[in-house]
Amino acid sequence: MIVRVLLWRLDESSASFDELRGRLGEIEPLDEPSLLLINEQAERIGMLVIADDDEALPPQLDALRALIGEPDLYEEFDVLS
Repeated sequence: MIVRVLLWRLDESSASFDELRGRLGEIEPLDEPSLLLINEQAERIGMLVIADDDEALPPQLDALRALIGEPDLYEEFDVLS
C-alpha cells in the first residue's frame, strides 16, 4: 500500500479560494479512504491518496491540475504493516 500527499498553495497567479469553492464541488469524490483536503484560512488545497502500489493516480488529480496547476508538494510514502 502507498500513500500520496499532494498540496497546492493558492497565490496571486491562481484562482482565489472563493472562485475555486464552487468548482471543487464539480470534482467527483475520491474513493475512500482517499480524501480531498481544504484549509481555507491558509488558502491551501490538498489530496491524500491511499492506494495499492500499482494503482494509478485518480482522475480527480487531472481535474485539480486543470483548475490550479501542478501541486507545490507531491510525496509518496510506503505504508508499514
